[in-house]
Order: sequence, then structure tokens, then C-alpha cells
Amino acid sequence: MMKKAILNIFAMTGITLVVLSLVALCYDASFLCLETVFQALGVNVLIYAGVSLIDLLELRLYLVETGLKLVYSIVLVLVFGKIFGWYANLSVPVLGGMALVILLLCGYLDMLSLKSELKEINDLIGEK
Repeated sequence: MMKKAILNIFAMTGITLVVLSLVALCYDASFLCLETVFQALGVNVLIYAGVSLIDLLELRLYLVETGLKLVYSIVLVLVFGKIFGWYANLSVPVLGGMALVILLLCGYLDMLSLKSELKEINDLIGEK
């Protein structure tokens, strides 16, 4: 369980850095500050922890649960954007859009992982 959490957090941080680099490229930025990498990692740890807690609630409506996860994550990114001074280089809509893209990509990767696990379970059941 812990191994999967660490792997997911680092994957999310990797996706964050790729999306951030693409946005920086659109703004003709020439470098990415090292502290930003660690800030992104910290925020991703908090996002992952919060989303895991929301999963524990086991809400009946999937859309409400998903909406709550999205709102939590985007608000967290926007709050830490203010704390870390990300708004000096990015506007609120760009930062919010980046967060949404990152969450969608991570959700897609999570679904692919789940699909792979289901296939493995079905193969094991088929062997018996």
C-alpha cells in the first residue's frame, strides 16, 4: 500500500513537471527553479493524502466524490500558489487549468493501472 502511494505521488509529480514545462515553454521561460520541483512534490503529497481520505468516505454518488476530489485538489493548488508565489509567473486560470489537466492525466493513468490489475485477477481466476 505504501509502495503504491509513493509511486503514485512521484508519478503525479513527474506529470506536474511535464505540464509545468509545457506551460513554461508557451511563456518563453528559459528555466525551471529547483525549489518549484520540491514545492510541487509537497503539494502532490497533500493532494494524494486528501484524495485518499475522500476515498475512505465511500460516498454513494461517484460524481459527488469525484467533484469533491477535484475541488479539493484545485483549491489546494490555488492556496499553495499564493503561499509559494506562483502567481508572479502564472495567472489563476492557467494554474487552475494546469491542475485540472494534471488530475485528469493522473486519473487516466490510475484507470489504466486498475484495468491491468483486473486483467491479472481475471487471468488468475481463469487458470483455476
